[in-house]
Amino acid sequence: MDRGNILSGGAFRVTVYATLTLLIVFMLTGILGYRFLQRAQFEHAQDRGAPVIESFRKIHAEGGDQAIAATAKTISDWVGPTSRLLSIYSSSGESLGGTFAIQLPPQGWHVRSIANATDPTHPREYYLTSVKIGSYTFVVGEDLAPLRRIEAIFVRTLMVIGAFLSLSFVALGYLTSKGIQSKLEQMGDALQRFAAGAMAVRLPTSRSNDQVDRVARSMNAQLDRLSRLMAETKTNAASIAHDLKRPLGRATLGVERALDATEKGELPQEALEDVLAELSNLNAIFEAILRISRIDAGHEAKLRDDVDLATLAEDLAETYQVVAEESDQSLTLSLPDHRQVPVRGDAGMLAQMLANLLQNAVNHGASGNRIEIRVDDAASGPVLEISDTGPGIPEADRARIFDAFYRAEAARSTPGNGLGLTLVKSVADRHGARIRLADNAPGLRVCIRFPKP
Repeated sequence: MDRGNILSGGAFRVTVYATLTLLIVFMLTGILGYRFLQRAQFEHAQDRGAPVIESFRKIHAEGGDQAIAATAKTISDWVGPTSRLLSIYSSSGESLGGTFAIQLPPQGWHVRSIANATDPTHPREYYLTSVKIGSYTFVVGEDLAPLRRIEAIFVRTLMVIGAFLSLSFVALGYLTSKGIQSKLEQMGDALQRFAAGAMAVRLPTSRSNDQVDRVARSMNAQLDRLSRLMAETKTNAASIAHDLKRPLGRATLGVERALDATEKGELPQEALEDVLAELSNLNAIFEAILRISRIDAGHEAKLRDDVDLATLAEDLAETYQVVAEESDQSLTLSLPDHRQVPVRGDAGMLAQMLANLLQNAVNHGASGNRIEIRVDDAASGPVLEISDTGPGIPEADRARIFDAFYRAEAARSTPGNGLGLTLVKSVADRHGARIRLADNAPGLRVCIRFPKP
């Protein structure tokens, strides 16, 4: 597996972008957390220094500057274990006592670096303030070394967590991209084998049902359809060759008979009429194939018209009643009370569909066959039903009856080319209708249900 394809995969790129976004958010959060921690520590230092300042205010209130001067000698006793800094300065700026003698800071709390007596090269930071009480100035503050240690621990912890999360995200993205790349390579191999002629090959899928699996299942459905179309094409090619062989052979014989008659000085009219009939039959087959192909490809008229199914059935019933009566058969029509049954579609295609069904019923029905056309406006959508009392279609043949050029055994003795019901199915599919064959006991019932307009 090419690692470059994995690293350039969409999943890995998204993970990298997400990791960068996480790092930015994590960095901003760390800065805000650092500022919050620092402010909290400074506030705690101020809270701890406030009682010291208040104590000296109380001493001054009780004894004045003299009490402050007396206390200056014991100022070291006020320095606690928290590295608190305390110094006292006279009004002239002279240091009277305390931890350090430093330049007086301005009013308010500040961070100042103060030389370390034990290590002059590494000054120490203090957070301090100066407060004037009477004639004296007090400097109160704390060593920031503990705070800096806490800050360092906080920053190192954030860096470790950030690095761990980043590496985890990148590793997860790499593994995810690797899994997707593996699936895509398997899909590519399967498609190449399918293109090479292995029609049974399908794209692999897994139980994870991710986007790639859903695409693979959709493509498998298309491959199934393509396989069926390829199989149908091969079958149709063989059927076309078989069905055209006989009329072409008969037409060739007719031409030979016409030539013989001409050589004998006889009129070849009868032989030429037979040739014309066979060629007309061939032309009808080609026309039917072309019409079915155009309907399946959607090249026929757009289905934008509202066609009244009741009126269409009434017109065709009037025509085929005469055809049925000529064969000693009967045809009846049943329409709903409100008469109009609208269907969104093409009137020409629907008329051809109904005409093919009626012609089939007449062709395969014997004397006394009763044909009925029923149109109904059901709640689920318009229904067109054609039933007869003829020989019907065996259940074993119904699954293939709509295949091009397929003819059941009982129908081989009747005229036809096996394309009439194929055209019926194509028109029904083009209109989004469902077609179902059922036993009429005796005979056949064809039920076509259209979607609601």
